[in-house]
Amino acid sequence: MIFHFGIENSNSRLTPVSNMMIGGVLRFNIFVKLNFSALRFVLFTFLLFVKSLMVAQVSSGNKDTVNLELKSGILLSSKSFAPFYLVNNQYGEVDAGAPVFLKGEVGYKRTISESWNLLSGLGFRNERFSTYHVGAKFKDWEFTVGRAKGVYGGLNSGLSSGSLAMSENALPLPMIELSLNEFKSVPFTHGYLKFRGSLSQRWMEEDRYISKALLHGKTFYGMADLDDLIGLQISSGIVHFAQYGGVSPQGDKQPSSLNDYFRVFMGRGIHNPDGTSAGEGNAIGNHLGLTEFTFRKRLGDHTLSLNYQKPFEDAGSIQFISFKDFLIGLEWGLPKREYLVSKFYVEVVRTKWQSGRGLPDPTDDVQTEEDNRGNEFGERDDIYNNYLYRSGWTYHDQVIGNPLILTYRHTLNFLDPYPDYGVAIANNRLTALHIGIEGDFSSKITYKGLFTYSKNFGTYAGIYEGRFNWGGIDRDPSFEYVFLPAKKQVYTSVEVSYNEAFNLKPLGLNLRLANDSGELYNAFGLEMSVLYRLSNY
Repeated sequence: MIFHFGIENSNSRLTPVSNMMIGGVLRFNIFVKLNFSALRFVLFTFLLFVKSLMVAQVSSGNKDTVNLELKSGILLSSKSFAPFYLVNNQYGEVDAGAPVFLKGEVGYKRTISESWNLLSGLGFRNERFSTYHVGAKFKDWEFTVGRAKGVYGGLNSGLSSGSLAMSENALPLPMIELSLNEFKSVPFTHGYLKFRGSLSQRWMEEDRYISKALLHGKTFYGMADLDDLIGLQISSGIVHFAQYGGVSPQGDKQPSSLNDYFRVFMGRGIHNPDGTSAGEGNAIGNHLGLTEFTFRKRLGDHTLSLNYQKPFEDAGSIQFISFKDFLIGLEWGLPKREYLVSKFYVEVVRTKWQSGRGLPDPTDDVQTEEDNRGNEFGERDDIYNNYLYRSGWTYHDQVIGNPLILTYRHTLNFLDPYPDYGVAIANNRLTALHIGIEGDFSSKITYKGLFTYSKNFGTYAGIYEGRFNWGGIDRDPSFEYVFLPAKKQVYTSVEVSYNEAFNLKPLGLNLRLANDSGELYNAFGLEMSVLYRLSNY
């Protein structure tokens, strides 16, 4: 059964509810659409799953762990879409068109022995399952199958705007992954040298330009652990993803055999009889990722953490250190209960350069560096875009990496239609200053604040009327482009949580206010929710 809530007038059968009073007259567009039959099915399935875990636990006599969270609330926005921090970095769960929501998560861990554990989890929001996974853990190694939440790159504190590789923004992709999530000591180094890494295979959705594309992923990190000596840890690593395979709109199958997989793994191309190679940059598929450094220093009861990320789009842009495109985050951790602030985080993001403004490759009209306006070839990286895998670094229309990089589809919510040049990302050249803060007002009341200022330059393709063209502002100084001049935008969010509400330990109340303002759009929204949490029952 589907219920619609609205106001009827002479111009439309259904109009959004508006003119709600919250500290003044604000205009809220609310379209309540709840599929109660689907919700009942999800909730029934969810509770049945929990019951089966509890029965299994009791019958086995083991003191295994069951964690359960149920959250219900309402999300309101002054626009038809939710403000930035109410919808982004939420693992793709938030649907602004369904303001009333019911969300649930359950996790189960069974201890087989000191070395072996079985893991499983399930999560949903309204009628859609967002996570479902099973796995096994042997000592420090973990094997996971399904949709599981995860972040690749960054400090994982929840205060960042989002990793440049894989953040909390998009819905988790179905995967098979073998990982060493915690740093493990290298033999014979007495714990001073450590490593961790992962290897994964993921599957992308059908409804994209290259249908059912595959996603290879791997990470490797090394650490010099001098914490016991001087309170310092230094780590460095690489995150590598590659989209490959799938079927084009014309029905052409992209290379995806086992031999092709090994070529993707190594970043190699397919050599044809005429000597040419398949794929962008002479490699199969769309390769991207980041190189990363992290420094952690203990200063008494305080901790300073510095994280540096350098994104790359192909082999030519892989550099371990470059201050032309980067994300740098500094986090200050303070002792809890001694200060009002427990963590303070400041971050600078820059993706404006992208190896330079020159063409990626020679064309019929541009053969030399002189023709290329004095630039080297191999530039215009076009972060998160690819001209074969045109849906880019997105999953279900949401950016997989940092959400400050905007999709064309999202910008049409507040900008008039403009050329997209056949790709998904419309704004990947930006600079941003981001601040995050969290702490405790009391033992029960916590808060978190996020503030982001961004300057958005669009894409090279937008400025020059194509990735492989010299046009636009190169030929016409008065060329009109939606991101000329650059558009400034501010995103803010303040969240307050009341734990153990009314002296009931499992019960929590949460209020989150968000405001976006600037030259792109203005929007205000809020989310109010009630949380019920149980564990180890």
